[in-house]
Amino acid sequence: MAAKSRSDIIGDVEDFVDRNGGNFADFFVGVTGAPKQMLFSQHKLKDKGDAWISRLAKDELDAHDVVEYFRSTRGAKSRKKEVVETDLYVYAFKIKPHTRT
Repeated sequence: MAAKSRSDIIGDVEDFVDRNGGNFADFFVGVTGAPKQMLFSQHKLKDKGDAWISRLAKDELDAHDVVEYFRSTRGAKSRKKEVVETDLYVYAFKIKPHTRT
């Protein structure tokens, strides 16, 4: 997966949210170094039926900036997290009763 710019990741996540209901408050956005592990182990998404997206950022600062944008500007759910150099992936998923935020 090739690294994407902040604006490209924001566009991809906005398109993803639009295709899956359009209400940012129904989505969680985060950063990690291991997106599939985070989504399926930590957040308890199901292999089939759950909507999610993951994008590789150019660096950890871009990744954290994207998450902050969705948290503060768009109203998506998120957790404050210290910047860690391995946090290169931005991920988002639609929150469901069985998922953990």
